[in-house]
Amino acid sequence: MKKKNMQKQKKSLEATFDQGKTVAALKSFIDRVVVGLEACPYTKSVDISAVGLEQRGVIPGPVGYRYSPTADACMAMSMFWNCICEMMSEPDENLSSIMLSLPGIGTGDCRQSHDRFAAVVELVGRYLCLFRGDGAFGLVHFHPAYDRSIIHPLEKPSYGHLPPISWLRPILKMGGQEAAANELSDDDLALSNYQRRSPHTAINILRMTQVNAAAGPKSIVDLDLGDGRTEKASGITLYTRNTLRMAKMGKDALQSALDADIAMQN
Repeated sequence: MKKKNMQKQKKSLEATFDQGKTVAALKSFIDRVVVGLEACPYTKSVDISAVGLEQRGVIPGPVGYRYSPTADACMAMSMFWNCICEMMSEPDENLSSIMLSLPGIGTGDCRQSHDRFAAVVELVGRYLCLFRGDGAFGLVHFHPAYDRSIIHPLEKPSYGHLPPISWLRPILKMGGQEAAANELSDDDLALSNYQRRSPHTAINILRMTQVNAAAGPKSIVDLDLGDGRTEKASGITLYTRNTLRMAKMGKDALQSALDADIAMQN
């Protein structure tokens, strides 16, 4: 009886989502943050990605928007693998990357919803790595309440996620922003989470050829964390710029814009 009730609740939740509104809200977020704030400098519109990498051998192509209302982790995993198979079967010029909307996974912005999101995307990432798919594809995870400070491991890189919050000051220093590293508050640094706060759970599936071309041949560096530890890190310039931009915008403006994206789904 309990299992039947849970299934009924899932079906009831899934029925509340509208694919058109969900995808439109995600596109609004991408246009605002990824394109407008240049969270990814090689995405110039919501429809085309990998722009500006032609001299490095990467061909720009369309972004594929895929959707599933499922609230079930196994069904979400199935949809993810369908996307991987689709990308494997299409050349870059036909399908550059995929944005997979999963509004039924971790619905809402409470801690429980975030924990559900984090668990499901960890499952996705682990299985992709298990089959060595991480050599061909990169992942970027999004959620309305995205908070890197509660993503495990807390002090180590996590596949598909932002670098640990504690790494941001060292990243700023390495990025030539010594003053900002010293002056920004912990709350200011936490605003970097907004580059991953989308109107619903989403996974961006990228080709590693794009990721490597965008990063460049010397992107991995030794990051001095200032406590006697040194860690391998990449994306120093990108994360420096994004951290500063989010801090400059401020929480009120960032949250207001996110709320407007979320409202588009209703």
